[in-house]
Amino acid sequence: MDKQQLMNQKGEIDFRKKLYAQQVEGKKIFDDEYDMTGIETILEDRMMKTFNQMSSLQERNIALSPYLEIGAERCQRSLVMENDLEANGAAVDISFDMLKSCTHYQKVFNKVKPPFRICCDANNLPVMSDSIPFVFCYETLHHFPEPAPITKEIYRVLSPSGCFFFDEEPYKQILHFNLYKGQKIYSDTSLKRSRIGNILDLFFSARSCNEVEHGIIENDDITIGLWKNALMHFDEKDVELKTISSIQSDLFRPNSYMKYFIAYLFGGKISGICRKQGYNDNIKRSIFDTLICPSCKKDNSEILLNQIDNFFICPNCSRRYPVIEGVLFLFSYDTFVDLYPEIFNSFSKE
Repeated sequence: MDKQQLMNQKGEIDFRKKLYAQQVEGKKIFDDEYDMTGIETILEDRMMKTFNQMSSLQERNIALSPYLEIGAERCQRSLVMENDLEANGAAVDISFDMLKSCTHYQKVFNKVKPPFRICCDANNLPVMSDSIPFVFCYETLHHFPEPAPITKEIYRVLSPSGCFFFDEEPYKQILHFNLYKGQKIYSDTSLKRSRIGNILDLFFSARSCNEVEHGIIENDDITIGLWKNALMHFDEKDVELKTISSIQSDLFRPNSYMKYFIAYLFGGKISGICRKQGYNDNIKRSIFDTLICPSCKKDNSEILLNQIDNFFICPNCSRRYPVIEGVLFLFSYDTFVDLYPEIFNSFSKE
């Protein structure tokens, strides 16, 4: 299975740092990305959708705590979890700047309680196996060459009977031809395109966005087969393909093969709720009971961390992991020094 490379991870960090400067500090970095006001409108819509979806899951008696949000970015969805749904957990992302922006958006949206934030690598989640009852993500899994390595990690950390929810992920459109370069995904001009223009773009334009120009993976070509492979570990799967004209089809148990075939040809979005089989008789009440040393994990040892002041410390290897501006850095040391050398060198000298 292909994994995200170091250059892609550095691209994520660099691009999100520039977004922070534009959308939090008010600097002009991009002409074709949302400004402070524009992103707040988008985030408000995302928060409302999250509240509605998570409330629906609660009604199905799905436990939401402790949760883990993968690819949390600005943590707007975790803010909803903590403040509107009385859940507790952690928002994780590889971008320190996106995670620290949560403090800004907490004030913008009048949310009292921030989520616990962890800057880490989704390929090496610093979380004990079989410990988290609920993991979720939005628009995250397509930032990897294929989703299987990440879903395998998610399955590992899920507790028995735990659920994984994901939404707004793309799957491959078979009927598509790159005849011209389309408008950038988040540009103002793309939002103002006519209906006909959008239809033409759907079938004939090569997708374009600033993320790709920074080396970030934007994998819109994850096939249905790769999605099935990525979710094969889960014992129960309710996964839906959504395509043009509101046509929907179950990925694993389609009740209409005509709708399934249309979805296969036209591409679209995939979402679902997947469950890990078993009974959870070791319920973790807090996310802090699940955090392990990422360096020891690479050696196949799961060692729970101890917190002392502004550090989490491994009792096995004695490595320290700092909390900076409310964000805990939990990378293995070799990854830490590659991705955040200035921060690593600063705290390691203390």
